[in-house]
Amino acid sequence: MRPDPAPAGAPPVAPGVPAALAVDLRLARPVALAARFEVRGFTALLGATGAGKSTLLRALAGLLAAEGTPFGGLPAHRRPVGYLPQGAGLFPHLSVWRNVAFALDGSRRARQAAAMDALERVGLADLAARMPDALSGGQRQLVALLRALARHPSLLLLDEPTAALDPQTAESVAADLIARLRAGGVPALAATHDAPLAAMADHVAVLHDGRVVQEGAPAAVFANPSSREAAALLGWRNLFTATLRGPDAFDWPAAGATLRLAGPPPALPRATLSWGVPAGAVRLLPPGPTATRENRLAGVVSTCHVLSDRATIGVAIGTATLFATLPPMNLPALGEGVGVVVPAEAIRVWPSGGAAAPA
Repeated sequence: MRPDPAPAGAPPVAPGVPAALAVDLRLARPVALAARFEVRGFTALLGATGAGKSTLLRALAGLLAAEGTPFGGLPAHRRPVGYLPQGAGLFPHLSVWRNVAFALDGSRRARQAAAMDALERVGLADLAARMPDALSGGQRQLVALLRALARHPSLLLLDEPTAALDPQTAESVAADLIARLRAGGVPALAATHDAPLAAMADHVAVLHDGRVVQEGAPAAVFANPSSREAAALLGWRNLFTATLRGPDAFDWPAAGATLRLAGPPPALPRATLSWGVPAGAVRLLPPGPTATRENRLAGVVSTCHVLSDRATIGVAIGTATLFATLPPMNLPALGEGVGVVVPAEAIRVWPSGGAAAPA
C-alpha cells in the first residue's frame, strides 16, 4: 500500500515527508469516534486522557472493529502497520535481539542476523543479549521501534511514545525517533497528550469530543487554535471569559479591564466569549513611565518558575492570573507590582462554549 497523493491545494509536504494518508474511521465502542484527518510524515494525534486516542490507534491496527479507511475490512495480521503500544510493550522474557526479531519470518539464523543488523544501525548491538529490564527508558523505546519497523510497515502507530520518560529524556528520544522515521520515509501516527511532542511533528491533529476538531502544520495550529478546548490541549495557559462591548473591544470582568481586539469579533456585541493569549506573547513593561497604551494592565507577581532557558511568571490582575514566558534574567520578585502588555494581534477569541469561530 502506498500513501495517497496530497490533494490539490494542500499545504506543501516538507522534504523527506511522505504524502498524505487519509484516515476516516467510525466506531461506537469502547469510545464513540468519528475521526477524519490526514497522516503527513510524523503526525501527532493530540488529545486529553480518555479522549479515544489509543482506541483510534487500535482500530487502525485492526485490534478493534471499526468502519472506514484505510485498511477497511482487512484483519489485523494483514494490515501493513507497525504498532508500538504504551510503555514500549517489550516481551520481558526475551532478550533485546529476540524482541526485535519476534515479527520476522525465516530461520533463527536469518532472523538473528536481521535483528543484529538493525541494532547495529542504531548503536545498540552491544546490548543484544540483555533483557528489557536492564535497559534505560530511551533504549527500550528504541528497541520497541525496531521491532515495529522490522516488517517494513506502510504506517507506524505509536501510543504515547514518551509518556514513561522524564521531560529531558522525552525530548531527546522524540527528536531521535522523528529523525529516524523521516530518514526512513515511514509515515507515523503518534497518540499523545504532550503538546511539546506535537510541536515537533510534521502534522498535528487535535482530537476532542470524539472528532478531530483541527489539523495542520504545528506552527499554524499552535498559533491559531480553533476553540478554547483546542487551545487548552495545545498548552495555552491564558484562557479566560469576557463580554464583547463593541466591534473592536471586550470587557474582562475578572481583571476589571477592557482590552482592544485587532480584528472583528466572532460574535455579536454583548455576547459572552472565550479568549486567550499565548504566554510568550505577553510583554513585561520596563520600570518607569512608558508611552504604550496598547492593552496595558497592572498587577502583582504571584508565581515564578525558572528553567534553564526561560521563566514563566504569573501576574495576579484582579481575580485572574495572567502568565508570561520571559528570558530568565532580571525577573521581578514575588509580590512586586508590574505592568504588562497584551498585544491585540496575539489575542484569539472564540464564542462561548468553545465552538470554532465562523470564518
